Amino acid sequence: MPIIERGANTPLTSGPFRITVARAARPGAPAVAAAAVLLDAAGRVRGDDDVVLAGGPPHPSGAVRHLGGAEEGGLLVQWLEVDPDTVEPAVQRILITAIAAGGRFGAVDGLYVEVVAGDGTPAARYEATGATMDTALVLGECYRRDGAWRFRAVGQGYTSGPAALAADYGIRPQALPAAPVAGPAMTEVDKVEAGTAAPPPVAATQAPAPAAAEPLPATRQDRGRPGGWADVVHEGHGEQEVTLVNPEPGHPALLEYEALGATDSDTHFTADRIDGQDTPLLVFYRDRHGLRGQLLAFSAGGHRFRLRITANCHWRLRLRPADTVQTLGTGVVSGRGTAVLRYDGPPALLRVERGRAKDAEMEVFTTQAGGGGHLVAHANHRHPVTGPLAVGPEGWVHVTVEAPDTVPWKLEVLPLNAAPVLERKLSGRGPDVVLVRGVGAKVEVRHDQAITPLFALDEHLLPGERVCTEPGVYAVPPGHLSVRTRGKWSLRVRD
Repeated sequence: MPIIERGANTPLTSGPFRITVARAARPGAPAVAAAAVLLDAAGRVRGDDDVVLAGGPPHPSGAVRHLGGAEEGGLLVQWLEVDPDTVEPAVQRILITAIAAGGRFGAVDGLYVEVVAGDGTPAARYEATGATMDTALVLGECYRRDGAWRFRAVGQGYTSGPAALAADYGIRPQALPAAPVAGPAMTEVDKVEAGTAAPPPVAATQAPAPAAAEPLPATRQDRGRPGGWADVVHEGHGEQEVTLVNPEPGHPALLEYEALGATDSDTHFTADRIDGQDTPLLVFYRDRHGLRGQLLAFSAGGHRFRLRITANCHWRLRLRPADTVQTLGTGVVSGRGTAVLRYDGPPALLRVERGRAKDAEMEVFTTQAGGGGHLVAHANHRHPVTGPLAVGPEGWVHVTVEAPDTVPWKLEVLPLNAAPVLERKLSGRGPDVVLVRGVGAKVEVRHDQAITPLFALDEHLLPGERVCTEPGVYAVPPGHLSVRTRGKWSLRVRD
């Protein structure tokens, strides 16, 4: 069985995957409960059903189940199973978590997670050492990448316990396991894990979780990962300046942000960029980006920058590797709120559909390798729109959806030949991409907005020459054109 270090990942060649969580069967040690947590593109659960526990039902999709536990060869073992063929498209990551009852993981010997592919091929083992003060752990995760599945050793610990893990992923604390169900061999340790015996008292040195009214620590840095990565979490309350340091300079990172426990309309949560070199500037506001979501940080590969947080609530910022984002491929990808995705492929069209939400804006952007940002489309709930999915010579691009977390959306990659061709006349409503053949044409442009930019696109679908912004007759070059308007428009070829 290949042993991998924290932060490393490996492909999963075939399913269903059998996942083993095991530890030494030492009487008096804390009980350990393993569970699977299914996450959407925003890194959140959709409800209690997305937490699969021992003794509970499989996931409604049938894709994930807890198979129980047993004592084998001096180990207490629990098994989970993931069938990748039945995982819903909305699910992008499946966390393998562990919770200690009656103590901390420092008193648990030999804890590890192991993954075996469906054909019986051992994929990886991660040995969770060093989690001495934690009472909840994300041991690893199965995640989608380029249409395939991979396993990553995570090792993210929580000294504040299951409540902190629940807050990170939008889980109701009651949905997490209090203690696992024992396997067939009912040792004294098994009885504690099954809840049929009283667990040992919590050590006196265990620190309670911070009270809601108390300010949270400004920064928490957990154990490091190979390649320069470290799980760095900034937490606070109210106004504060925060310095974000790129764990891997020269590469982008994913910034997850969240207002903790805030749901009412009076909640105020914004961040403004106040220094550093990173394009585009990273800022987020409640009305535009919601109270939780993801944004691309260090898109130009910079080293650090500062944010000024203004809020009337507790908040949390966390950096993650950019390769954990959801992948855009064939089929429809759905999500909610602000999220980052990655597309690997040739230039294409991106169809954007926004769900109904009152007075909510939604925009989609691409960020090229090196940091250049371009608008794909802005969308409303009345009808789908289409924009250019520009891809530079590197062959990949990040896509950011910016919307409040109350707004559902769908994205679909379409081939370039899906663009309507301007023969004599075309009309539409909202953003679109059209194709002008031949040597170009003289085109009459009409629209019902004060300004409607019409851009010629290059071979990568990056915006080049701006053809016009106002109604009139213009010489239009051959190739693809991007129409950027919220209203009605028409193009008519003039002789």
